[in-house]
Amino acid sequence: MDKTIRFIKAYPDANSAIPADPTALGTIPAAAMRYCEALRTASSFGWYAFPAATVTLMFDGIDTYMLHGENWEILETEHVADPDDWWNRYCPENMVDLAPAFVTSIGNPGYVQIWSGLLVQTRQDWSTLVRPVANTTQSGQFACFEGIVETDQYGPAPLFVNLRLLATHTPITFHLQEPLFQVQPIHRSCYAAETMRSYTVDEPKTMTAEQWAGYRGSVRLIDSSADDHQLGQYATRARRRARQSSVVS
Repeated sequence: MDKTIRFIKAYPDANSAIPADPTALGTIPAAAMRYCEALRTASSFGWYAFPAATVTLMFDGIDTYMLHGENWEILETEHVADPDDWWNRYCPENMVDLAPAFVTSIGNPGYVQIWSGLLVQTRQDWSTLVRPVANTTQSGQFACFEGIVETDQYGPAPLFVNLRLLATHTPITFHLQEPLFQVQPIHRSCYAAETMRSYTVDEPKTMTAEQWAGYRGSVRLIDSSADDHQLGQYATRARRRARQSSVVS
C-alpha cells in the first residue's frame, strides 16, 4: 500500500472523506487564520468524515430511540439500507449479510456508534485516530469519543465513531452533509509504550544556555514588547518550512 491512508466507500450514497479545513469549518477568526499557524495546522490535520445518512435519535435517560418516518423505535442495530441493495450484490460469498451496521446502541445508556459508510486502511505501522472535529464546538447534545485503531493490522475496517448522547427527550439529528468526526493517521511509534515512557520533568536550573536561547526565541514570537518582535513570525517560518519540505519530497 503506497498511500498512508486509504478510504473505501462501502455504502455508495455515503459522502467521501474530505480534507479537514484550516478554518475549522469557518469558525476561526480571520486574525487567527493569518497569525496562529498552530491553530491552522491542528484544524487541517486529517480528514472529515460524515454519517452515512441523515439520522435522528432521541435519548430518554435510559433508552435510545431512532426516528423511522414519523415513528420512534428503540434503537438496537440499524443498517443504512437493505444490504441486498448495496453490499450483498458486490461482496464475496463468505461476506454476505456481514455489512457494517449504520447505527448501533452500544451498552451504556445513551452510548451509540455511527458509521460513516466508509472503510479505512493504513500503511504498515500507521494507525487511525478517530476524534471530534478539531477546534469546533459541535453540540451540547452529544459528545464524540476518541479512539485509535490499528488499521494496518485490522483493515480495511469500518470507519465509525462512538458517541454519547447528552440531551434527553430532545431529537438529535446527525446530518449527512455535516462533518461528524475527524480522522487522522498516526504512526504507531507516537503512542508506543517506550515513547510514552521517554520523558522527563526538570527544573529551570537544569536548562542550558542553548535551551534558554531557544526559550527566548519562542517567546519573542508572542512578546509584543520585544525589540525584534514581528507579528506572525512563527506562521511565516512554519509555512516556509512546509513549502521547502514539499519541494524536497
